[in-house]
Amino acid sequence: MTKYLLITGQIAEHSLRKVTGKIPGAELEVKALPCTVAALMTTEFIARELKKEMAAQEVSLHPTDTIIIPGLSQGRLDPIREVTRCEVHKGPKDLKDLPAFLDPKREHKIPTARVEPSPLKIVAEIVDASQRTLREIIARAEYFRTNGADIIDLGGELDRPFPNLQETIRELKREGFQVSIDSHREDDIREAGRAGVDLVLSLKSSNLHLAKGLDCPVVLIPDDGEDLNSLYKCMDTLEKWQKPYLADPILPPLTMGLAAGIGRYLQVRQEFPHCEMLMGLGNVTELLDADSVGINALLTGVAAELRINYLLTTEVSKRARGSIREISLARDLIHQAMAEERIPKHINNQLLTIKEAAGNEFEAEDLYQMHKVIKDRNYRIFVADQIYIFNNRVFLAGKSAKELFDQLAEMDAKHAFYLGRELEKAELALVLGKKYTQDNPLHWGYLSEITDRGGGCLP
Repeated sequence: MTKYLLITGQIAEHSLRKVTGKIPGAELEVKALPCTVAALMTTEFIARELKKEMAAQEVSLHPTDTIIIPGLSQGRLDPIREVTRCEVHKGPKDLKDLPAFLDPKREHKIPTARVEPSPLKIVAEIVDASQRTLREIIARAEYFRTNGADIIDLGGELDRPFPNLQETIRELKREGFQVSIDSHREDDIREAGRAGVDLVLSLKSSNLHLAKGLDCPVVLIPDDGEDLNSLYKCMDTLEKWQKPYLADPILPPLTMGLAAGIGRYLQVRQEFPHCEMLMGLGNVTELLDADSVGINALLTGVAAELRINYLLTTEVSKRARGSIREISLARDLIHQAMAEERIPKHINNQLLTIKEAAGNEFEAEDLYQMHKVIKDRNYRIFVADQIYIFNNRVFLAGKSAKELFDQLAEMDAKHAFYLGRELEKAELALVLGKKYTQDNPLHWGYLSEITDRGGGCLP
């Protein structure tokens, strides 16, 4: 069994020993070096102190041991390796994350399989494409492609032709896009076919004849108000015509038959195991007052289990904004999990935007003990059952940033701004159950990528 030597500072020693006492099946030794704050220890300092400790036989190390230093320590690990001849790693920034860090099943220790990209294709619909300029369509298509779309779907209108449709399709294809069209107008479909469109949505018995003049696959749907038999008849006809197609049994909104709709996809898959299929998710995400990220993840997983080939979605309403990116991330997550024959957990956390896999697990007594050994007036902020802020003079706890800020001593504007920002962030973490680490941003899953770039990516 590997022995772990956990390096820390004097303030965190008590809390670290409590955490290690709750980790079963591991040989752990805690060593507090002569430094108050663990994060201030550089790797050179740690190397020097360990060399002294080894010379004085205060620390016994074997080359098979592993040293874990504080996650916020600055510097290269080589000086410690040279002194100790041991494997050295930086631990988590928060010592409460140590159990997960040392868990052999943790994601960073699992040799994830190298798998081919998911075969599931994402079709992103520009619903109002016929009302946009060519420049606007290309910009929207680029946004969708950047976020994971494979095909750009051009939405048409029932009561008027799509202006400059052929030019739009050809320009998109010159820009490297695959293009589909979703129109009820037969003239639009014929024009799209002449322009080299890659996919046509959606044909049924009343306009099935259009498939004869197309060189691309078409999406087949049941007739309005009819069962799957109308879909099967269309499929049979195109088989006889030797025309490629995708079957779409239609996914209704929640409370309007969603469960039965999923059942129809299952039925088609069971009866036609090799048939290519498309599932549209927009009826669910656009028509439900709930955050889209979990809905998209779940429905993408259902689609993967049913071996659906194409997922169609939209980003019309504000509640559905980001759906393309969410489906793309869910596609990769589910595909990785299925390839490794495991559940989609502890692979990545990009779809955990509001909730988190691990929260704040500090106890008030641990924080108070930390307060007692602090020698300076710098404020430390933690989140547990409440927000805690303390230094060598005060120890305060409360539920709101304002409540705590009003109890602090007067300070200059710069310091007040810093503490106000940190306390507001801590309050948000408390309300949402998110992990809070002082001086670090809250984690918002894939949305943190937008924040890190310094601006939005949603036109």
